Amino acid sequence: MNTSAALQIAAKVAQLTELCTTFQAKFGKRFAFTPESPAEAYELHRAICDKQADIAELLDPESLHNPMKKASEWWRWQNTMDMATAGELARETNHLIASCAYAEAAPPEDGPSHAVAAAQEAIAGMLHPEVRDRVLAQALSMA
Repeated sequence: MNTSAALQIAAKVAQLTELCTTFQAKFGKRFAFTPESPAEAYELHRAICDKQADIAELLDPESLHNPMKKASEWWRWQNTMDMATAGELARETNHLIASCAYAEAAPPEDGPSHAVAAAQEAIAGMLHPEVRDRVLAQALSMA
């Protein structure tokens, strides 16, 4: 992980925030999918999942394997990530950018930056576990 990759994650998180906000504005925070749900709700939900996958693909695979349980597990009570979780994800992404920039300016003497690893694990922990698992399986199959 480096600052350039962290900035790419930030751009994806901004796009995810837009999608989550649009979903919540149109369908509410705790929208429950039914067979009668509008097609747009399903389309936005898929876009939100796909954007989470884009973010996961930019993380080091180790972070997907060891996600940090820093934030609440939103998927236990709602189908789609909400604005608050997207905001927390943005804050953690800013921490990742800062940690990468610091590690690049003053490389740790004892190996990879622990702050960079922890920030990635926190980001991974906010992504839906099915998305994380799918991306991790793809990464391992390509290794």
